[in-house]
Amino acid sequence: MPEKILLVDDEQELLSVLKRSLARQGYVVDTASTGQEAWKALSETAYDLVVSDLTMKPMDGLELLRQIRGIDHILPFIIMTGAGSIETAVEAIKLGAYHYITKPFKTQELALLARRAIEHGQLHRKLESFNSQEAESGPESMVIGSNALIQQMMIMVEKVSDSDVSILIQGETGTGKSLFAKRIHNASSRVDKPFFTIDCGALSENLLESELFGHVKGAFTGAIRAKRGLLEEAQGGTVFLDEIGELTPATQVKLLRAIQEKEIKPVGGNIPIHVDVRFLSATSRNLEKAVETGEFRKDLYYRLAVIPLHLPALRHRQEDMVVFVDHFVRKFNLRYNKEVQSLTPGAMQALLDSPWKGNIRELENVIERAVLLAGGKTISAEDLCAHPLCFPEAPEDGEEGTVSLKHAVENAEIKAIRQALIAAGGNRSKTAKILGIGRRTLYDKIDAYNL
Repeated sequence: MPEKILLVDDEQELLSVLKRSLARQGYVVDTASTGQEAWKALSETAYDLVVSDLTMKPMDGLELLRQIRGIDHILPFIIMTGAGSIETAVEAIKLGAYHYITKPFKTQELALLARRAIEHGQLHRKLESFNSQEAESGPESMVIGSNALIQQMMIMVEKVSDSDVSILIQGETGTGKSLFAKRIHNASSRVDKPFFTIDCGALSENLLESELFGHVKGAFTGAIRAKRGLLEEAQGGTVFLDEIGELTPATQVKLLRAIQEKEIKPVGGNIPIHVDVRFLSATSRNLEKAVETGEFRKDLYYRLAVIPLHLPALRHRQEDMVVFVDHFVRKFNLRYNKEVQSLTPGAMQALLDSPWKGNIRELENVIERAVLLAGGKTISAEDLCAHPLCFPEAPEDGEEGTVSLKHAVENAEIKAIRQALIAAGGNRSKTAKILGIGRRTLYDKIDAYNL
């Protein structure tokens, strides 16, 4: 999509010459002959660069720059000045102008400066977007681990890395879906382009549509100037739609059009904008059931889930527990200036025995607390006791304060199987021999206990 430049000068002949020159370079160029006209244009259109004369009346270029910086500290601004106004131009640089150019100048000089300024602005917008996103709980590579199912998913991801195919990531809350999405982006041919995340369940319908598609001035109360949406800002990159199952029916229709037609219309606008983005999405809901009940559009589901992935829960990834614990211990040692180096066998067993309903996010919370409570270089079971995993679960049946014989036997079997699996390195044949049972019996118990 061509970049947009706003030219501001009270010399109409110069404006015409510069507009033709920059238009030949592929830019969309608007002009204004006063600072007030420029300010009005800026409230209605999102520009990539402003090039303004310094000496204009009643609002000069310096005052225009001050007003812009009050609402946008990144938009590149180039000052055009006469030889006698260099000191004022330097003041403009201090206010945040990208550069100044002294009249008279060649149109090629301005074109080169404009290109550098626009690239500078795009880079800083990208960095600001990355920094403003919620901090991830760990590097995206950490979510991979050694789980066989995850490894198979990554092989599939590598096969489609150079395509624009949409991927739907499903899994319980806290399983690392956002980290996995970032890992997919980094494995793709779009790795050097933007990666934007939006939580579809955290915003109202109107705000979500404004974030996704942008809006024109006056589209709704508070829309005092035009705003680009994430789908336009992410040109060439990836957009990750978290909790996609929370979209309202109206937003589902607009998103479907964006995916199918590769076009969007800002809220309140009628002019379509071409977008080139890859869609990744995630949900903790069962979207297949939502499709069956009519809560989610079938056509949108099939567009989003060209490649469906399902992240297993942490309780099904015990082979990765040590990797996750080690990562979080290192992370919180650094944050809190601690020197924890290991966990006692009892503490590790408590972690292995926990159901982890909150998955990796819950584990991170537990390890953060344990690192803070640890009195030395080792985390003990007592350091974990602020968490429910340290206490026996409430009896499922029988009198209060008692546990049925069946429940006690099941708990003992689960613990014995887990210990044997660890001792056998995950080899089920060896595990069966350690337990003194047949392989078929072991397989049945692993399935029954969802191990």
